[in-house]
Amino acid sequence: MEERSNRTRRQWLAVCGGATVGLSTLAGCMSSDDESETGNGDDEDDETEETDNGESTETASGSWPMDRFTADNQMVADDRSGPDGPLEERWTTEVEDVTLSAPVVDHGLIVVADETPTLHAVDLASGEIEWTFEAELPPRAPSNPQWDPTTPAVTDDAVYFLTDKLYAIDPDEGEELWSIELGSLYAGDIRVFDGIVYVNNDGELYAIDTDDEDIIWENEASGTEDIAVGDDGTLFVIRRTNNGNDYEALAFDVFEDESLMTYSPSGNIRSGFSLMVQDKTIYTHDPASVTAIDAETGNSETVAEFEKTEETHPANTAPPSIANGVVYSGGTYNYPAVYATELDTGEEPEEWKSGNIENGPNGLQPFVSDDTLYIWRDLGYTHLHALDPETGAEQWTTYTLDHIETSLHGSMVEGYAVLEDSIVLTINSNTGQVIVTLEP
Repeated sequence: MEERSNRTRRQWLAVCGGATVGLSTLAGCMSSDDESETGNGDDEDDETEETDNGESTETASGSWPMDRFTADNQMVADDRSGPDGPLEERWTTEVEDVTLSAPVVDHGLIVVADETPTLHAVDLASGEIEWTFEAELPPRAPSNPQWDPTTPAVTDDAVYFLTDKLYAIDPDEGEELWSIELGSLYAGDIRVFDGIVYVNNDGELYAIDTDDEDIIWENEASGTEDIAVGDDGTLFVIRRTNNGNDYEALAFDVFEDESLMTYSPSGNIRSGFSLMVQDKTIYTHDPASVTAIDAETGNSETVAEFEKTEETHPANTAPPSIANGVVYSGGTYNYPAVYATELDTGEEPEEWKSGNIENGPNGLQPFVSDDTLYIWRDLGYTHLHALDPETGAEQWTTYTLDHIETSLHGSMVEGYAVLEDSIVLTINSNTGQVIVTLEP
């Protein structure tokens, strides 16, 4: 493999943050001051937070820069509080005949992708369409693609949009700044960290330097389901193996072009298909436990174990979130929607009362602010609950479909963003797709 550019920066400087069809605004009635310019930590409005491992990161409290919030997928923000609930609709924008990605937020815009492939930028305050960018399909591409679109990412300088190319789009004008051809139109992932865009493009992995606008590293890991970036720029990958009956966790040094670690659990485990990274450790859900994998040695240990009883059963999809030494895991059908486990002891915190939490399922990774644990419960994950992260006591709840002026039978919340004064979500269903903002 040939390195095609000089090495880029490797320090943990900042977590980045730090043609039109059928788009119609259904309601736009409120204004918002939540339009701070945010990105790579260069903005005066950015605030500094300290992670559980003592590392300092910089994010802007009004932004949600990429899928799962930060490049390590931790879904934790100590420096922000979300809105007080219950929540009501600010506005809803309907998108016809497409499937939407999860939303990202910055520059006063909500940005989502669809599979046609088109990028939509919607004004955060009003729901009005600011611009759209329609990418060209490659020759012989299907005229009606059915793959899930990749959630874009946004920084101070660009919106990154993935099709068979990686596009850098001007966030103000919606015009192409540059692009790099990659090869596949199928689903993928984008994470941005320290001036590098990390991409999973249907199992082809890339690291792209945004200064040089060039690929500095590439590799192949077929069956890749999820990626994350550690605090030194290490790329972590989870992929399906054995015809989907097992998984591997991988680690790559993209600057030295080295494979650092490969982990595969013993036996066949049809789980572990998403991950989060904290303090050089990979965390993922196995069917009955949370597994922690040392990213340097590949050794693993069980940090939370769930015995299937009438009261408890774990999730095996979204990874856990960890805040203040507590692991938060989603529950499945007929069981409480979230569980808490002390990282040091493997036991439920004494103050935590899982029996008081309504039954799941919860298939979206929880998000933890400085004082609230957000979970999404029930079929389609359409019930939003705000819990006390220490006790699990409910602070408030909102049933999102009560606040949407369109019928969305069989609805599924695709993704969400928690801002200081509102929550943004995208919903896909067989009768329509919408972008929604909810506020107190």
